Amino acid sequence: MIEVQGLYKKFCADIKYNMLYGIKDTFLKAPTQESYMRLRPKEFWALHDINFTVRSGDIMGILGTNGSGKTTLMRLIAGIYETNVGSIHLIDNCRITPIFALKSGMSPVFTGMENIYIKGSMLGMSKAEIEEKMDFILSFSEIEDFIHMPFGNYSSGMGARLAYAIAAATDPDLFIIDEALAVGDDHFRNKCFEHLRDFARGKNKCVLFVSNNIDKVSKVANRVLVLDKARLALDTLDIQEGFDYYLNKGYESLDDFSKQEVLLQKKNVKKS
Repeated sequence: MIEVQGLYKKFCADIKYNMLYGIKDTFLKAPTQESYMRLRPKEFWALHDINFTVRSGDIMGILGTNGSGKTTLMRLIAGIYETNVGSIHLIDNCRITPIFALKSGMSPVFTGMENIYIKGSMLGMSKAEIEEKMDFILSFSEIEDFIHMPFGNYSSGMGARLAYAIAAATDPDLFIIDEALAVGDDHFRNKCFEHLRDFARGKNKCVLFVSNNIDKVSKVANRVLVLDKARLALDTLDIQEGFDYYLNKGYESLDDFSKQEVLLQKKNVKKS
């Protein structure tokens, strides 16, 4: 389904330098692959030599603390960022639905029904496709009684449920979910997890599930990839091995905020 080879991505930490480099690269001389591999002042690697494949049926949990490169990798696969060095090969005619900001583009002044058409079109659905999937969206979101109410009057949980239901209705080949399943109550989150498991059983379907929360990943993943400081630290079919590496082996290299995050997850794992 997906083959990632020798993928690199860099950014600039200073806006003035970033603007200068942008002008040089645009108007003077576009960087070659060789020159791209040299970091200029204030630049840093967001991804460094990433290699992996994803097969049909995979629900790949991608773990890593904040700043490890998870979202950058997903944006490259989704085609939001340009690939400068390395390659990303997708199955022919691969339809991708990425969820980065779940409710982005949905207007508070329009009704839930109107927002279905807005969000659906943003995700690449035609009017006919949206109408064909309308019963699914209403049933899955569980807000039929409120669908003609202004979206701005929805609770945060109701809005997220509707947004997720619209995304699920696109029926992509590749579903990218980046920290998006803090959706509604436990009942609805479990419903989402079950939907992802059923989805991945289809022909030529796979899921990239990005999180730094192992409890969510454990609900659905059959494989774990761990990113650490822009590098691929571990790619394993042993889910527990992936969790152990994330929670233990990389701990000393983390900043103080990330250490607190990991310690909290360790406590939650012991309780469960």
